[in-house]
Amino acid sequence: MTPVAICTDSSSLLSASAAASLGVEMLPVAVTLDGEPFDERTSSLDWFYERLRAGATATTSQPSPADLADAYGRAAARGAQAVVSIHLDSRISGTVSSAELAALSAALPVQVVDTRTVSFGVGLCVRAAALAVATGGAPGDAARAASRLGGVLRNAFVTRGGPGGRVPATSSWTLLSYANGAASRISQPSSLSEGVEEIASHAVPGDTPISAAVGHASRELEAAADELAHRLLAAEGVLTVERYRVGASVGAHTGPDSFGAFWWPTP
Repeated sequence: MTPVAICTDSSSLLSASAAASLGVEMLPVAVTLDGEPFDERTSSLDWFYERLRAGATATTSQPSPADLADAYGRAAARGAQAVVSIHLDSRISGTVSSAELAALSAALPVQVVDTRTVSFGVGLCVRAAALAVATGGAPGDAARAASRLGGVLRNAFVTRGGPGGRVPATSSWTLLSYANGAASRISQPSSLSEGVEEIASHAVPGDTPISAAVGHASRELEAAADELAHRLLAAEGVLTVERYRVGASVGAHTGPDSFGAFWWPTP
């Protein structure tokens, strides 16, 4: 057991295998579908999006202070000497507040990181923290690595027919970006292909090369995400492009018809 444990939640969109390989404990965000619990660890994500497209209603509930306190206790029992707890933007979720409350009674020091980003952006911050720990960094180094990356991450995504709430409800394809604590409309592309073009144009690097990650919700949007990934890979100054899947804890807010990208400077 590394002396520094890292904790996050499933809204980070890290896969179970990725979290395990990084040594990260990932608490589930509770998801309900038409009032019934939906466990994205054991149930079909494709079925989840099919149900949403058919009119089902999904809700989410953040991990409670007790859930987080239990996670910190498990880290202490495994021999950790400190925890870095990394979560989505506190301006749209109470998870950071829950983590800070749980930290007050923890048996070991807990540093809570408000990444100021959402979705797979949080997962990228978790990875940066895990790398800092793996290379011998202290808890403060891991927390700073996560915060630093969260501060430079950029994103754009296309959605249609979302339920509203954290993401504005739309009846037509809409290009949005999450920044400053809110998802804001940029434009309304007339087609998926135009949406791909617009995201790619926003992500084209300037003087500093970038890395990027492209994700999609339902399978119907996978081809558009593939096209976006290919466009970015072909662009000068884009070093790497990885793929991720939008899980139920985020898809409940974006709806099934959503795809997009995160990108960050990579000198």
